Amino acid sequence: MAMPAMGGETEAGMEGGMEAGPGTMPAESGAGMTGEIDTDPATGATGAVFMKLVNHGGEADRLVGAESAVATTVELHQSTLTDGVMKMSPVPDIPIPANGEVVLKPGDYHLMLLGLTRDLNVGDEFDVTLRFEKSQPLLLQVAVREQ
Repeated sequence: MAMPAMGGETEAGMEGGMEAGPGTMPAESGAGMTGEIDTDPATGATGAVFMKLVNHGGEADRLVGAESAVATTVELHQSTLTDGVMKMSPVPDIPIPANGEVVLKPGDYHLMLLGLTRDLNVGDEFDVTLRFEKSQPLLLQVAVREQ
């Protein structure tokens, strides 16, 4: 069974708030925070979300969780290749270095949407809220698109 993929770019900064890189749908959450993300069509019980998180602050931060009404659970995951076998496992957080970035991409870190509450088709939109250890939460409006 193929797993639907969702992807895009989001930049996360601590001191200057959050800001977004190239994407489709802008969203705002709190003072000085914006985000954009693109997704791909998803149908079925699960989906994955990919993005780039950039920390413009001088202090490291961590993505510690995410929520969306389109899934009963959103988990932080990491895929690893061990002895030629790709394994996907939940992780408690995703570190974002000071003045650095982390890319959530296939075969590495990603958000896993579990128990989709509806089919996601090209053109659909939904919200995802990212939670960080130090930065304010970031509400993103996600647009489903063909990859």
